[in-house]
Amino acid sequence: MIIGVLSDTHHDRANALPHVIEEFRRRGVEVIFHCGDIFPTHLRSELFGNLPVVCALIEEQSGLKEFCFPPPGWKFTKPGDRIVTLPNGLRFYIGHKRSFEFLTGAESELVKTLENIRKDYDCVQWLFSGHTHHQIYKQGHLINFVNPGAIEDSYDGYEFAVVDTETKAITFSRIPRTKPLKEPCSIGIVSDSLNISELDAGFWTHLARALEKKRVRHIIHCGNLATQDIGIEALQGFTVHYFLRKDQRNPAQVPENWRLIPWQEPVVEIDGYKFYLQLDLGVTILEHSEIDMLKLSLQVRKDHPETGFILFGSTNYAFLEEGEQVRIMNPGDVVRGRNYAVLTLPTTEVLFSSIAPPPLPGVAALDRPS
Repeated sequence: MIIGVLSDTHHDRANALPHVIEEFRRRGVEVIFHCGDIFPTHLRSELFGNLPVVCALIEEQSGLKEFCFPPPGWKFTKPGDRIVTLPNGLRFYIGHKRSFEFLTGAESELVKTLENIRKDYDCVQWLFSGHTHHQIYKQGHLINFVNPGAIEDSYDGYEFAVVDTETKAITFSRIPRTKPLKEPCSIGIVSDSLNISELDAGFWTHLARALEKKRVRHIIHCGNLATQDIGIEALQGFTVHYFLRKDQRNPAQVPENWRLIPWQEPVVEIDGYKFYLQLDLGVTILEHSEIDMLKLSLQVRKDHPETGFILFGSTNYAFLEEGEQVRIMNPGDVVRGRNYAVLTLPTTEVLFSSIAPPPLPGVAALDRPS
């Protein structure tokens, strides 16, 4: 199932909703999740393309006459009753203020919340929330946390997300407020590939095909790369910017399309966009709140002006934190999750996806003695 996720429409002074719904239609969305702060004037099926809608009510709306009866094809969730089971059996938590827990508390507190919801509500694989008006993604082993951003008063454009429940791929995107002049530039981001070539001889070929479909020309490898994979033939069609740990030595001969990122000045510039790498941020990320990340972003921005992205690795799960000036991203790890991300600029669309392992072959019937 393809799910379109949005939040915080409020007045929608810019009339962005019809444009977002048209994007949903173009991307094959089958059901819409609204994570709260909707005004009564928007409770119209035709405004949402007559698609099924699950909408989170905030505390102040519960019990008001305007919200007693949802429009045809709609369902409301309320505080204390946020779990929704769709006709296909998939279960979701659709709320509004869960993002606030991460704003002032450490990410570890958010992880505890996700674990508790998974414990209390079996088979819930996604938690959707709004309220803080910016995009957040925290991939987990059993449950993922998503804030799609806001339609009104976001940091950047009129924001939304699209989730493919079959592949578990998620795209964070937006309708730009103004028409950009620059041509689209797509960049592949990976990390922590380690010994993937020994575990899966075809991984890099499959990744290359996936990135080619997204018109990727540049790849940034955030680190924990096996040095024997430097120059791998499957990636010869890309410019690969790669980071090595201090304990690793760069091979004597490296193909021209591979460019080492020095750890003394770990900045990559591609088509005018700047990326700062901090591989070991993943080691301490669970102890950071959003306020901590804002401080980190401001310091990086001070030391490296115009930096738009901080990339890190060293953790198994993908992560996105949209700051006012800088976005912090982890594409997830290759070895355990087979994860990768694609960032498309200048619209700043972020796709988190993975290379699915091939299915196991059928088991032949055992020979039985006669």
